[in-house]
Amino acid sequence: MSNYTMFRASVNSRLPDNVVMLTRDLAETLGLNDAEPVYFHVGQHKQRLLISTRNSDKLKMKLAANSSLLKKLYLTPERNYGIKKDMKGLHLGPVVGISAEIFSDSGRPFGNQGFFFQQLLKAGEELGEICFVFNSNSIKWNNGTVIGYIYGAKGWVRKSFPLPDVIYPRERAYAVNHNYRKRLEKIGVRFFNPPLVDKWGTHQIMKKNSDMAKYLPETHLIRNFNQVDMMVKKYHAVYLKPTTGARGKNIIKVTRRKNSSGFEYQYEINNLIIKGNAPSISRLQGALKKVMGNRSYIVQQQINLLRLDGNIIDVRILVQKNDLGKWETTGIACRQGRRGSITSNISSGGSGRKLDTVLQRHFENEEQRLKIMEEICYLAIESAKTLEKSIGQSGEMGVDIGIDNEGQVWFIETNLRPARHVFLLIGEQETRLRSVEMPMMYLRYLAGFISKER
Repeated sequence: MSNYTMFRASVNSRLPDNVVMLTRDLAETLGLNDAEPVYFHVGQHKQRLLISTRNSDKLKMKLAANSSLLKKLYLTPERNYGIKKDMKGLHLGPVVGISAEIFSDSGRPFGNQGFFFQQLLKAGEELGEICFVFNSNSIKWNNGTVIGYIYGAKGWVRKSFPLPDVIYPRERAYAVNHNYRKRLEKIGVRFFNPPLVDKWGTHQIMKKNSDMAKYLPETHLIRNFNQVDMMVKKYHAVYLKPTTGARGKNIIKVTRRKNSSGFEYQYEINNLIIKGNAPSISRLQGALKKVMGNRSYIVQQQINLLRLDGNIIDVRILVQKNDLGKWETTGIACRQGRRGSITSNISSGGSGRKLDTVLQRHFENEEQRLKIMEEICYLAIESAKTLEKSIGQSGEMGVDIGIDNEGQVWFIETNLRPARHVFLLIGEQETRLRSVEMPMMYLRYLAGFISKER
């Protein structure tokens, strides 16, 4: 049985400022009596109000207050909301904040994430949540409010909201200033995902799980370029990846030259493919200095990934928690790198392909194809569970998995801020919509609004 119910907010101008009227069915569902004082919690805001009950055959599951009080409760008339009762009183919503960078363009304050945020807000509204998008710099600590954005007929609108029950962090920055996060957690705000963990940290966590070991390519944190030399000798080709990189940026492929000593390398800058060669490991290090800078890097054995039309393919699996707090696989898609690219990233010009199409092109045996799909699904969920045990409670992850020419499945990396665009590229609009709804459902669960078991 769910521990919350839904109600519809309405205006009753005859009610005094400290009274909330509930229809009899709603009052009975919540176990409330007429003239009973109760605390109403909206996010981190609370106020003590009196309950008034009303018998009505026409009105069902309604909550009414005068327009001033409705505004103080952050409720919009003629909209549905969630409500639950516990030892502290009544909780509305819940209140969900989506944290993000804000850009100077007032018409597009969230840049390319604007449409995604509109979809999140719509999904949250349909679930009865009080939702808004905000930036951590907009928090007013002195009165416990935050300036947030909602989307309406005239575009993005700024409004004041209470500090939320739960937050969905969508900042682009890899190492956001987490002081605000710690401050909010101290007063009971819960976060959908923990702070991001880098590639080397992820590899170390996965390596501790014996069930994951066979899926991990050999990986080392680069402390000197002799490690790169050793790995190239062992595997012929390796990838150098920044530990905190995203979207395939600054990734380098290094290969031992076939007919002479020395190395060949390739990387991309602004979608321009750069190739070169170096006669020695020291010259290689010098040649790569301009792309590597002072960033921390890992060196990883090259996986002989499947190719389609000569371009490399990997698999993106979006795993998300549902409204019962259980991991599910929301969607699976293949990403195909653009011609000549060493990565499959969509942002670098890659495209999408359906997994079954790719597998049918490479493996004739249906039993083998089914085994690969089962292993991919297992690896995605197992890697999410493994990472969560170390970094803290998580709500979603984009898991990147490689398949080699023999059908061996490999873990590549996880992303705690996964993109969803690839599902549109393969024509799976329903998967894309589901991927937007799932976080809002889990945020409701995270706030303590628990759905009934299915």
